[in-house]
Amino acid sequence: MREKGNILLVANYESSVGFAWWLMENFWVEIARYFAGKGRKVFLIYPIITSIPKNILSAPITILNHDFSDRSFNGIRELRNLIIGNGITSIYLTDRPYWDIYYLLLRNWGVENIVLHDHTPGERPQPSAYKRTIKKCIYMLEVISCDLYIGVSRFVYERFITSGCLPQKKCFYVLNGIVPINIDQRYRYYTHAEFNIPQDARIIITTGRATQYKGIDFILKCADRIINCLKEKNVFFLHCGVGPDLMMFKKEACDYKIENKFIFAGMRDDIPKLLQSCDIGIQASSGEAFSLSILEYMSAGLAAVVPDNCGNREAITSGLNGVLYKPGDLEEATDILNNLIHDVDKIKYLGLNAAKSVMDKFNIERTNAELIELLSEYL
Repeated sequence: MREKGNILLVANYESSVGFAWWLMENFWVEIARYFAGKGRKVFLIYPIITSIPKNILSAPITILNHDFSDRSFNGIRELRNLIIGNGITSIYLTDRPYWDIYYLLLRNWGVENIVLHDHTPGERPQPSAYKRTIKKCIYMLEVISCDLYIGVSRFVYERFITSGCLPQKKCFYVLNGIVPINIDQRYRYYTHAEFNIPQDARIIITTGRATQYKGIDFILKCADRIINCLKEKNVFFLHCGVGPDLMMFKKEACDYKIENKFIFAGMRDDIPKLLQSCDIGIQASSGEAFSLSILEYMSAGLAAVVPDNCGNREAITSGLNGVLYKPGDLEEATDILNNLIHDVDKIKYLGLNAAKSVMDKFNIERTNAELIELLSEYL
């Protein structure tokens, strides 16, 4: 049997923006540590190299500069030289196409195993019978598809099969996880102090990119109803994150006349402290593969209020460790938030169960162990 060669990890973004993709970096480090212990070298290519994260620098990873998406003659030649010159026989991809003619080139250069780890959000339409037939024929040509498809939730796994028409034998999932938040009572009123909020106020927090896809406009409408229509004056909303639609959302807050109650905190490096000093975490995204924000709300002991779409039901059992609402149903979401605002015992009950769920089921240590166990069979 041929001896297994080296492994190539592929980044889809420049090295300095890893703060937005810490989970992928965590996986790269775990892969490198495991396979380095097996005597195999691990390489990581970035399309652009600026500053490199400390955890990557401290791992047994050789960093190279190459844009995997560059299909020019020079780009293809450089990738060929990189793969052949470094003895690459396995490639680990993130959020790349399920099939690609490019994969045939990789195999011609000596790559034997291609793994795709899919974090992409959103639901997919069911293909027609005609399209299903075409897709299945494509995947019969194994040289242009991957050898292993890993979803970050069962939702993604099912999407592989029902929408992607991938061979079920090639599909698996490993539930995302996070580093559990250590609750520290010293930070009970951290958010209140940071933003001059009364200690007896209820704080509803949301984290993530400031884009319409994330549903910040929906949360603004919830805030308008609660603050202006229901006259709840001792409630504050807090959004942490930046994005292309941030200024539009700030204008909407002004239009609703809630700019003093809906705080846009921008990019923060103290999210764990902020979370554990809030009461409720709300998410309104159009669809996530498996939301890390929800897990962070849960780990911090918040009452998580999230739409019943995509993989959210895999984390939330409504009424036990959070509350699900019908996606886009403003009245239902508002009613849930308003009821929680007046029910401290319910918030505590949901929060305690949520934190336990993360510790037991969504701990990053479990995620890493399951991923490495799976990859050890394929790479």
